[in-house]
Amino acid sequence: MPLRPLTVLTYTPGKPGAASRLVDVGDTLAVPAAPSPHGVYQTRQLTPSERLLGWARAGARFELSRTGAARVWSENRLQASECPRDCASAGAAALEQEDISYLEAYLLSQGRCWSDADTSQGGHP
Repeated sequence: MPLRPLTVLTYTPGKPGAASRLVDVGDTLAVPAAPSPHGVYQTRQLTPSERLLGWARAGARFELSRTGAARVWSENRLQASECPRDCASAGAAALEQEDISYLEAYLLSQGRCWSDADTSQGGHP
């Protein structure tokens, strides 16, 4: 499936320095009508980076590890990962935050999760 722009709904807790959390992915998302007293909901458009598009054109596989880290596999080799340990042990590139955000939303939109039976283990696809 080609990588396309994705609309996501995120929630950011109202605490200083709090990270936004992915709530949902879809084409017809709307911010809840009533404001939340504890944080902010917003919709955003995520677009795949040229790096992700290049991997996709080359036939790469995108997945989440058992610990929930985004990974890119190509030619039976881990090409990139969100996890620094994966990068160090497999010589893989580190994923940029924008790629991690996109891959989390993309995989969720595909019904994929960290507990998928076909998720790679220990660097072996």
